[in-house]
Order: sequence, then structure tokens, then C-alpha cells
Amino acid sequence: MLKQLLSILILFLSISAFSQEVEQCGQTAYMEYLESINPGLKQNMDATFIQALAQSKIKTKTSQDTIHTIQVVFHIVYNTAQHNLSDDLITSQMRVLNECYTRTNPDTINTRDIFKPVAGDAGIRFVLATQDPNGNPTSGIVRVQTALTAFGSSPTSLAMTDRVKQITYGSEAWDTDKYLNIWVCDLSSRGRDGLLGYAYPPTGVDNWPGSSSFATADRQGVVLHYKIVGENNPSSLATGEKTAVHEVGHYLGLRHIWGDGGCTVDDYMEDTPLASAANQNCYPSINSCYSAQPDDLPDMIENYMDYTPGSCQNMFTQQQAAQMRANLTVFRATIFSTYIPAPPAPPIIYPFGVFSSTLTNDVFVSLGELPEDDASQYVIKFFTPLGQVVHEAALSNEAYQAVNGIIGLHGAFIYQLTRDGDEIAKGKVVLGF
Repeated sequence: MLKQLLSILILFLSISAFSQEVEQCGQTAYMEYLESINPGLKQNMDATFIQALAQSKIKTKTSQDTIHTIQVVFHIVYNTAQHNLSDDLITSQMRVLNECYTRTNPDTINTRDIFKPVAGDAGIRFVLATQDPNGNPTSGIVRVQTALTAFGSSPTSLAMTDRVKQITYGSEAWDTDKYLNIWVCDLSSRGRDGLLGYAYPPTGVDNWPGSSSFATADRQGVVLHYKIVGENNPSSLATGEKTAVHEVGHYLGLRHIWGDGGCTVDDYMEDTPLASAANQNCYPSINSCYSAQPDDLPDMIENYMDYTPGSCQNMFTQQQAAQMRANLTVFRATIFSTYIPAPPAPPIIYPFGVFSSTLTNDVFVSLGELPEDDASQYVIKFFTPLGQVVHEAALSNEAYQAVNGIIGLHGAFIYQLTRDGDEIAKGKVVLGF
């Protein structure tokens, strides 16, 4: 009897734990769903991925000298006011996307030293669309009220969640060859948060057979649970606004860093260590595919393509960045524009000395190229030919500046420039002519 009770208790605890589990990303389930309606998809996706991978290998770098810009439209599909997220949450989510895809996010300081050499800037920028497909002005945010209380299902059925992209239940995609469509809705099921997001990865490579090639342009994009969109979302879950970063990574062709398998399955990225499964916690010491090799690395818990909480995600690798850029070029060539940022103008370095303008009676001092942390005290004095001080001024620590307070001085004068009391320059200057 005791053994039976123990078995029942274990079964109950197992069911309870399963029911509470949150699937951060529905990518695997989505691929299974797409495979069911298009047999051979996953095999073709592998071929597609490897094709782009070959291009990305030669483009790996820490930062990018070109920027790829993608127009974004958010479809807010809501049943209640709680689902109808504010513009502020959307714009804050856009800022997070841009920071993470250009490696300007402030938490890059948390990247562990062992992974800093492979951290990469994807050079991808996101902007809210300013024109809709008909050429009309837009904010890039579309709001549609739905009769459905939620789009989730248990077990997860992405055929059901995809209804958010249909005009009957949600909001139709804008031209997916020109816009990144992001749908925001309630993905809960029976009042429980189960699925937080999923994305449709690049498809349509020319060498796919007709029966497997997708005619699913209307599905392309990202779907997000309303609770994880934007900074300081009042309903926010642990993954928070980094979930969008993760899902857009899938949209641009990245895989989970554990390869959706065990230690023998890879994500095709050489600069992401092997992992046996998704990490749900920020444990820096975890090494789920431990090897006695001297170059063995722990799991990359700071990578956006893991399942760790958003508080410890802070990087893509250089190969992941190159992969996304290659996928844009190969499979989403019409959705982005590219520009080359102008190089910063070289600093103007004036020759050291004192210069006067006889038209305005101004005197300018050039201290040359100063170190950034220069804390020296600079003073300039003007003397008559007989040695009488007629003007004295303290200078700021700037390379080039005007001397303040020179009024009514006419004629030839001697100037003396000192640094911390020591003379560094002396000469003649003519004022007022």
C-alpha cells in the first residue's frame, strides 16, 4: 500500500511539474508542425542552413562596417486592455533589439572573459515602419481586437496559435518580403503561461523540390506572448524583453545553441560550446558536455539562443552574427537596406601656440593634442614690453580655446603660457590692429 501511495505521489508531482513548465520558445514544436504539413522540410532546412553557413564562414568579425536595416511592423492582437500594450513598451522593445544586435547593450560587461573574444556585433538595425504596404503613413504599430481570449493551446498546437496571423481572428501579415512582422498576443492556455514565442525561419531556397517549397509568405515573422514584450512590462516573466531577441534570431536563421539535441548534436556554430540541453538558470559553472580536453569550455549561458533568464543573456557570437547576415543576403534579400556609416571625422589638431585676430581682438590658444585625463593647470599672462602684467587668465583643458576677458588692449604684448606654474611657451602677440 505504501509503495502504491508513493507511486501515486510521484506521478502527481510529475504531472504538476509538467503543467507548470513554461516553453520559452516554440521553435522546435513549430518545425515539427511545419514538417507535418510539408514532409521533408527539416531535411531541406538543414541544407538551407548549411548553404548560408558556407557564406558566413568568411565574414566572421567582431564588428560590422555595414549596417543592415529592417523595417518592422508590430501587430498587437488583443482581447482585453491588458493585452493591448502601450506604444512605450513597443519602442522600448525596439531599443533592446537594436542594442543586442549591435552589441551596444549595457550588460555586455557581464560577458565572461572566456567568451569576449568571440562576441560579435551583427550590424543589424530595426526601425518601425513609417509607410504601410499601400504607401500610407504609419507608426509601425497595428492594433486589432479579437474575440479569442487567447491563442495558446495545450498541448502546444502551432496550427492554433498561427490563427493570430489570419484576418478572421487576428491581423494579416504585411508584405513579408518588405517587413519583419511581429505579432503580440496572449499565448497562454487555460490561464497558464506555456509558450512565450516562436518564429518562422528563412525558407524558399531555389533547390527545394516543388512539393517541399513553402508558399507560406503570410506566416513569416515572429509571434510573442504579450507578457514578455518591452522593458518594465507590468506582466513581465523572467525572460522578459530578451525573448524577442531570441525569436528574431530564429527568424534570421539561428538555432538553439544546444542544437535541440544532446552533446552529439551541434548548432553548426564553431564558437558556441556544445551543450546537452537548454539552460534555464544562470549557473556560470555548468558544463553539460564536459570534456577533459584543455580547451573545453562551459555552457554559454549568456547567449541569446539559450533559454536562460534575460538577466544573464548578453551576446551573440561572431559566427552567429555572420550567419544572420548571410541569411539576410541569401534568403531575405528584399527585406533590408544597407548603408555604410561614414567614418568619424579625424580630430582637428591645431599647432601648439598663441594666435590673435586683429579684426575681432580675440586671442586663441592651442594646447596641441592633450591626453584625455590631463588635469594640468594652464595659465596665460600678457605683459607690456616693460614687463608689466596687463591680463591673466586660467585656461580650460581643451585643445583649442579663446582667452576670456581681453578688452581694450591695443599694441604689441609679450605672452607667457604656463602649465602647473612652469613656463611652456613665450612669444609676441599684436592686439587691436
